[in-house]
Amino acid sequence: MVLSCERCKREIFKKEFCNYCGRTICTLCTKSAQRVKKTTRLAICKDCWSDMKRRKLFKNKGSMIADATQKR
Repeated sequence: MVLSCERCKREIFKKEFCNYCGRTICTLCTKSAQRVKKTTRLAICKDCWSDMKRRKLFKNKGSMIADATQKR
Protein backbone atom coordinates (compact mmCIF):
# COMPACT_ATOMS: atom_id res chain seq x y z
CA MET A 1 0.00 0.00 0.00
CA VAL A 2 1.44 3.34 -1.04
CA LEU A 3 0.72 6.29 1.23
CA SER A 4 1.07 9.99 0.60
CA CYS A 5 2.73 12.62 2.73
CA GLU A 6 0.16 14.91 4.35
CA ARG A 7 2.50 17.89 4.10
CA CYS A 8 3.88 17.74 0.54
CA LYS A 9 1.49 15.16 -1.03
CA ARG A 10 4.32 12.97 -2.39
CA GLU A 11 4.06 9.18 -2.41
CA ILE A 12 5.93 7.65 0.51
CA PHE A 13 6.98 4.11 1.25
CA LYS A 14 8.34 4.67 4.75
CA LYS A 15 5.98 6.67 6.91
CA GLU A 16 6.81 8.68 9.99
CA PHE A 17 4.50 10.62 12.26
CA CYS A 18 5.12 14.13 13.48
CA ASN A 19 4.56 13.93 17.22
CA TYR A 20 3.46 17.56 17.42
CA CYS A 21 0.81 17.88 14.68
CA GLY A 22 0.01 14.19 14.14
CA ARG A 23 0.48 14.19 10.37
CA THR A 24 2.06 11.40 8.35
CA ILE A 25 5.22 12.85 6.82
CA CYS A 26 7.99 11.71 4.48
CA THR A 27 11.71 11.85 5.16
CA LEU A 28 12.05 15.10 3.16
CA CYS A 29 9.49 16.85 5.38
CA THR A 30 11.09 15.65 8.62
CA LYS A 31 13.13 18.48 10.08
CA SER A 32 14.61 16.53 12.96
CA ALA A 33 14.21 13.29 14.89
CA GLN A 34 15.68 11.98 18.09
CA ARG A 35 15.46 8.87 20.19
CA VAL A 36 14.35 9.66 23.73
CA LYS A 37 14.39 6.13 25.08
CA LYS A 38 15.31 2.86 23.49
CA THR A 39 11.83 2.44 22.01
CA THR A 40 10.53 6.03 21.84
CA ARG A 41 11.37 8.20 18.85
CA LEU A 42 10.33 11.83 18.49
CA ALA A 43 10.04 13.43 15.06
CA ILE A 44 9.12 16.98 14.12
CA CYS A 45 8.09 18.29 10.70
CA LYS A 46 9.27 21.52 9.11
CA ASP A 47 5.97 23.31 9.84
CA CYS A 48 6.08 22.49 13.55
CA TRP A 49 9.76 23.48 13.70
CA SER A 50 8.79 27.08 12.88
CA ASP A 51 6.42 27.18 15.88
CA MET A 52 8.62 28.12 18.84
CA LYS A 53 6.44 26.43 21.48
CA ARG A 54 6.54 23.11 19.67
CA ARG A 55 10.26 23.43 18.97
CA LYS A 56 10.93 24.09 22.64
CA LEU A 57 8.97 20.95 23.58
CA PHE A 58 10.98 18.94 21.06
CA LYS A 59 14.36 20.20 22.24
CA ASN A 60 13.64 19.82 25.95
CA LYS A 61 12.24 16.28 25.60
CA GLY A 62 10.28 17.01 28.74
CA SER A 63 6.54 16.42 28.71
CA MET A 64 7.21 14.62 25.42
CA ILE A 65 4.21 13.48 23.46
CA ALA A 66 1.39 14.00 25.95
CA ASP A 67 1.65 17.79 26.13
CA ALA A 68 2.36 18.17 22.44
CA THR A 69 -0.77 16.34 21.34
CA GLN A 70 -3.00 18.16 23.82
CA LYS A 71 -1.95 21.65 22.66
CA ARG A 72 -2.97 21.20 19.02
